[in-house]
Amino acid sequence: MKIVEIKRIEQTENVTIGSLLVDGEIVCWVLEEPWRENESDISCIPAGEYPLELEYSPSKSRELWTIKNVPGRSYVRIHIGNTVDDTEGCPLTGSKIGWLHGKRAVLDSRVAFDKFMEIMEGAGGSKIYVSSIDYN
Repeated sequence: MKIVEIKRIEQTENVTIGSLLVDGEIVCWVLEEPWRENESDISCIPAGEYPLELEYSPSKSRELWTIKNVPGRSYVRIHIGNTVDDTEGCPLTGSKIGWLHGKRAVLDSRVAFDKFMEIMEGAGGSKIYVSSIDYN
């Protein structure tokens, strides 16, 4: 079983940015929606510990790692994309942080996603720990 972590480092009214780690090693960056009370499709998920399972996504026509048991949510999947316009409430992978069409973005998303999928190959059921910025 692999341990996956999302450590959020930037949260604004428009976007959430963090690093994605597997077994303590940074794999890539992630971009999520800002916190909007965990509303489906428009909010990042609450900080916490969740099961992580590889499932087929009909909308993306491929297997994706799915964050399970998010309260009031379903189909929260780690996938390719660049800005909040692409998230659907899901974490997006990126090799670097930047800007795209005037919006905060993760770039080289496909490269980062492929790296994550390769590292997770054969992982079976795993866990993901999501932590938010502690301002205290």
